Amino acid sequence: MTTKISGNVSIAEITRDEMQRSGYLLSILFLVLALSVPVKGQNTVTPPREDNQFWNETQIVKHLNEKRDLVFIGVIRLGRDWHRPVDERAGLGYAFKVNPHLTIMPTYLFVSYQPFPGRLINEHRLVMNVTGKFSLRKFTFTDRNLFERRVRHSNPDFTVYRNRLQIDHPARIGNFEFKPFIADEVWYSTQTLQGKDAGWFRNRISVGILKQFTKHFYGEFFYLHQHDGVSRPGNIPVVGTLFKYTL
Repeated sequence: MTTKISGNVSIAEITRDEMQRSGYLLSILFLVLALSVPVKGQNTVTPPREDNQFWNETQIVKHLNEKRDLVFIGVIRLGRDWHRPVDERAGLGYAFKVNPHLTIMPTYLFVSYQPFPGRLINEHRLVMNVTGKFSLRKFTFTDRNLFERRVRHSNPDFTVYRNRLQIDHPARIGNFEFKPFIADEVWYSTQTLQGKDAGWFRNRISVGILKQFTKHFYGEFFYLHQHDGVSRPGNIPVVGTLFKYTL
């Protein structure tokens, strides 16, 4: 005998309907959970070998006297094909001229960069900038040497040496005066990678123009290509600017 309830619907029929609805709900829940579970292959980010970037550096210079300047530094770099900031820096330098041909500037920089998704590096940089400059006829040769101690909280500290040679020459187009330049920079690092020091690992070559717009405003506009067989990304085409405001 089948037990009846109101509306002539049997308990068996109600139970069967509830089981069907429960089955549908469980199927939907299982599907949602399956789609939301991280897939290792999809979430693993392969560090890119190349990236297109835009760099900007802004310096505010406060003259202390004829031989000494205080330099405030801010840097932002857009990467991942110009889509988002990947490198932000802020710091302070104290520049003093030893003589007309030699300038020394101890500098502190805080750097935060995200070279690719899932990778974040924060570091303090203690930099000694030693720059020599001399002229030959109308050519100006600038030899910049940077000695950087990079301090990281979660990784061993290391030292980087950078040498950059720049040659520029005055030019004019109509009333527009500027200096085209070419520069090359090589890098050496004591950082241990894959069980050995990185050594001479990076080269940057750049071309551009230098322009003194006013007594207080100076700008650089350049194209740079970085070749690096160690870092990721390592090969980076760059369009960049540098602006210097003197108070």
